[in-house]
Amino acid sequence: MDKILLIVGVALLSSFGAIAQEHEFKVGFKVISAHDSSRQYKPSTTSSHKLHYRPIEIDLWYPADVLPTDSIVSFSNLISLLEERCKYFDDTKIYQGLTEEMLQYICGSLNCSDHDILKSVNTTSYLNAPRVDIPFPLIVYFAGFNGMSYENYLLLELLAKKGFIVASVSSIGRYPGNMTMQQEDIMEQVKDAEYVIEYLTNAHIASDQIGLVGYSWGGLAATILAMKDSSKFKAIVSLDGSEQFSYADAAESSALNEFRTADYFTPQSIQAPFLYLDSDISTLETLPDSIYNLVDDIRGDKTYVKIDNATHEDFSSLSVVLSEDRSKTPYAVIQTLATNFFLDKLKGENVFFENIPKDGVAHQFSPPQVTTSRAETKMTLRFIGTIRDNKSNAPLAYANIGILNREIGTTSNSSGEFEIPFLESNVNDTIKVSMIGYEPTLILLDDIFKKLKTRIDIQLQQRDVELNEVVVTEKKLTTKILGNTTDSKFFGGKFASGDLGSEIAIRIKVKKSPTYLDAFSFNISYNTEDSAMFRVNVYEVVNGLPGRNMLRENIFIKVKGETGKMNVDLLKYNIVVTGDFFIGLEWVEGDRNAGIVFSSGFINKGTYYRKASQGRWKKFPMGVGFNVTAKY
Repeated sequence: MDKILLIVGVALLSSFGAIAQEHEFKVGFKVISAHDSSRQYKPSTTSSHKLHYRPIEIDLWYPADVLPTDSIVSFSNLISLLEERCKYFDDTKIYQGLTEEMLQYICGSLNCSDHDILKSVNTTSYLNAPRVDIPFPLIVYFAGFNGMSYENYLLLELLAKKGFIVASVSSIGRYPGNMTMQQEDIMEQVKDAEYVIEYLTNAHIASDQIGLVGYSWGGLAATILAMKDSSKFKAIVSLDGSEQFSYADAAESSALNEFRTADYFTPQSIQAPFLYLDSDISTLETLPDSIYNLVDDIRGDKTYVKIDNATHEDFSSLSVVLSEDRSKTPYAVIQTLATNFFLDKLKGENVFFENIPKDGVAHQFSPPQVTTSRAETKMTLRFIGTIRDNKSNAPLAYANIGILNREIGTTSNSSGEFEIPFLESNVNDTIKVSMIGYEPTLILLDDIFKKLKTRIDIQLQQRDVELNEVVVTEKKLTTKILGNTTDSKFFGGKFASGDLGSEIAIRIKVKKSPTYLDAFSFNISYNTEDSAMFRVNVYEVVNGLPGRNMLRENIFIKVKGETGKMNVDLLKYNIVVTGDFFIGLEWVEGDRNAGIVFSSGFINKGTYYRKASQGRWKKFPMGVGFNVTAKY
């Protein structure tokens, strides 16, 4: 069947016939706890250990015969399940207080004034209400990356009202449970879903009419399950799922290619009707080199629907949990289309195509931006060299080198040496080389290509040092902590890429001038790195972003597997600021595959980051816990 692109405007919601209203059930909710004895969860444990076998937690929504004594499930009840599961699945950390922090996080993302508002939000589901004792069609929901059912509880409730058993499978990877982009972890979610389907059908809770739906990374997991047993499933819905592989970051591209070369990766085997609901507003930070859409290889009926004015976050219930009128939101459109599709394919009600708006519909799917695969886009040059002092010829350790405003860059090593891969398409770009205490230099890549050089020595000239004027005052100075002081164990920020030279920073507002910086502090909540080294950077504010580095010498801090609060003494560097500034950390040494996470909070101001040396600065709304001790 030809692929169809449907542009659906939110304002058009009132024009479609919406969902069939013949009968709506009341909804029950329960949690079913089980273990998959065919899989080991925690390594190096015996069968008597509580985490030896893979734990399975099923969040179940179902048509219910509600009793007067049954209690309603609140939104915070669903959030509290996250804390309970973290405590159980991960015995390496303490998760007490996660529910409160999660509510604060959601409140911050919605710009609400007080997270207690979320505690008053109720669902329309009744806890452990008696089930209508007939087998209904089963829909399995695959949560997004490290997500859980609360992220789309409104859709799951609606499906249960329409006569479906809905089982949510959380996004939990290998022990201690973190989901990653590695196929070994996503396959754990896929196997969890297989267990859930067998459990519910064998117990005659659900019929053998089965549909799959997944959000974001969960969309890819649902599609992989459909590849494994194509004849079992009658309908598949992807909510802005990761079936579209965007090739930009090298590490992510490698992980995506592992999926494409796996034996189970056979999208052409999927015969079930497939609905892909796509966002209209891209959140990609950089234009990908190429895009592979596995849905293009599916041979069964498939329909693409792009939701007008929708972002990726609009495909989650969290986007509307505090909305007074949800009927005009993108999420309402998404709910309606997904529900009608399942009514159409699992119950034969023929309500999906009949209720799609006629206006704004085109019968051709827009092709990917670039049709070549990452494998066909080769790096054409590895730029190798040494950065030196132009007078002494001494190598300069940890100098910054990269393509201006691109995501390609690094730092020199302790011997001043560096190596960067480039694409042929970068030939017209400019390399910038910089170092604290030295004048930066610019190099045209075209000149290097023309000279066919692959190795080059770069000379930097020392900058004339401007000494700060020493001001003697008898006035007593006030000491204050400026910045973000969170020590959260649950929410964190980290470097945006594994490339040396990646940076994160926050903006500090200065109350009085001059202000003297005595110390810099941050909190590490998670650390798998044996040894890493960071450079502290202090930048002027230029057009709202980090500009010129204000330091006259390098400030390094080494971390050797520690977690907790880290302090850097700044007194000896005599740092004086007269206005707002940025302060942050740059990764200059360590294993790119290791993980270091800094405590963060959504009620803090945002974090500024760049993926590589000389790259473009960007902002993320969650504020990493960096702060300074200052006097003024």
